[in-house]
Amino acid sequence: MIRLIAALLLALAPAACTTLPGPDRAGTFPLVETANFKPGIKRVIVLIPGAFASVGIFQQVLNWQVPDSAIVAYRFPGLDGLPVDHRVDIRGSAKIIADYVNTAHPEEVYMIGFSTGGPIALETADQLEAPDVSMALISSAGPMPSAMLASARSSLDVIRAMTRAHSTAPQDAWTENYRTLLYGRDHYSDPVEAQESAVEAEAQRPNMKTPKFRMTMAHTASLLLWTPDHALDLADDRIGFFHGAEDPVFPIRAQRRFARHVQADKFFTYPQQGHLLYMTSERLFDDIRHFFELDVRAD
Repeated sequence: MIRLIAALLLALAPAACTTLPGPDRAGTFPLVETANFKPGIKRVIVLIPGAFASVGIFQQVLNWQVPDSAIVAYRFPGLDGLPVDHRVDIRGSAKIIADYVNTAHPEEVYMIGFSTGGPIALETADQLEAPDVSMALISSAGPMPSAMLASARSSLDVIRAMTRAHSTAPQDAWTENYRTLLYGRDHYSDPVEAQESAVEAEAQRPNMKTPKFRMTMAHTASLLLWTPDHALDLADDRIGFFHGAEDPVFPIRAQRRFARHVQADKFFTYPQQGHLLYMTSERLFDDIRHFFELDVRAD
């Protein structure tokens, strides 16, 4: 195992290096908020997507009707109107979010982080001043070498996708690999499930584009070497993990160990589903609402 990690470090070290500045030097402020975000608001809901994911993945949450609340969303460079003029930094991004939310002095903060957004949420929680903090981590990334192993596995998955598609064209490869992200590697053995994933992936074909190297580094470099600080104080926070049983990016066994490490309150498992739970699970955001104990309705 040590040799494998060392090999991965050598292979991925260039990816961890980027000349892009941190989010504190972004030309456009990476946070957006609803109009009612102001000092004295009781509740703030923070949305943190992952690499290559838009804030739009949280559309159901954006429709929630929560009394005396505001929503703050973190945008990744190159998405949601931001240029690729800076990089995501797990701790630096967390500081920007925490500093901004703290200006409103809310009593309650609810954070929802997807994939890379999970570690950002954990780091943010440690810097929040609110007495009541809850987190929902969807398909969360884990500490080093989690992201390195994920990068290696994903590369192999793309090669397998090319083989299944009988094509090396990037759009064909990404479309085919999307099926694995939806339902994992084993679903292909079931003809019905395989047909369903093929239809779903084909519907997304127009959106499949190979991320440019600069954007890839801006989104992923910081996560490759991230480990939670030993001084991270999450004892008073409520933490829920929401994870697909067939997640091909961050396998569920490793994430269960990570959940125990951060003393998570609950671990929700979604059978026969992969990394993109926000696409495949009809009950994901309802489960999150119940975990948060928010008695609200969705439009």
